[in-house]
Amino acid sequence: MDEANAKAAGVEIDRVTQLQDSIDECKMLFKSLHYLHKRAGMVQVSSDIPVTQQNSNAENADDFSLRTREIATDICRQAKKIDALIEALPGASISDSELETEFQRLNEENKQATLELQQAKEQACNLSDKLSAMLKTIADNAGKA
Repeated sequence: MDEANAKAAGVEIDRVTQLQDSIDECKMLFKSLHYLHKRAGMVQVSSDIPVTQQNSNAENADDFSLRTREIATDICRQAKKIDALIEALPGASISDSELETEFQRLNEENKQATLELQQAKEQACNLSDKLSAMLKTIADNAGKA
């Protein structure tokens, strides 16, 4: 799903996914170079070396030139899109010391969240034990009445 279709559907695509999609598109464009290779006509590059065999799959020169320009334009457009996506990634313009500071802050935040999670787990276990004891007491008393 490209970015325009995703936005129309109300879905937000993250930059890394957009970058991966763009790289996949570049792979397809690379395959189009094979098309150019197979459809190119033979051209004499030196007056000393004549063209002895023609490419039977070659397109006429005008069509081939048009396709070559289209593919080159697509490759350039995709390269610019990838560059823009890379520049938009967080941290692309941050120095190493700023990255290290941010990493340390996130690490401390992670430690705090882990501690809170452990405390919540302990509290849940305690409440579960108390509830089990109460239910056992209720069940025991219900049998006596």
